[in-house]
Amino acid sequence: MFNLFKNLLEKANADWQGGGQQHPWQQAGVSEQQYLSVVLMLQLAHADFSSEQQEHDLVLHYLQQEYALTAEAAEPVFNAALAQALDATCLHAFTSKLKALAYADRLALLDQLWKVAYADGELDPNEEAMLRKIADLLFIRHSDYIQSKLAIQSV
Repeated sequence: MFNLFKNLLEKANADWQGGGQQHPWQQAGVSEQQYLSVVLMLQLAHADFSSEQQEHDLVLHYLQQEYALTAEAAEPVFNAALAQALDATCLHAFTSKLKALAYADRLALLDQLWKVAYADGELDPNEEAMLRKIADLLFIRHSDYIQSKLAIQSV
């Protein structure tokens, strides 16, 4: 049983590495951590089992604004992140690489995730639970999690 699990993890890691080919996010000049942030945003957008266009538009706009990408450069990055978010089965694969960010950057990511959660006008309990889990995996203090929620909620 353990060997089966180990083999699955090794295959998933090999699939993620891509065998030497460049991913769309690499071609656009986006770092792996930036890309993984976008994947988390899109996972969150689907946490309530209905991804609204407002959430997708917000993430696409974030890609263009935050990483200075044109619409043409942002589209393949968005599509790759969306495909990966829809195929993902856990958060740990993404957050394990993001917890290396500086604490202020992790807080900024959490703020952006709250914006995605509220983009459709309501906070679903599944979205809030996922945000709590992400904050825990990123080692964000609970008080900062609450402050972030309240700050974005009041906007």
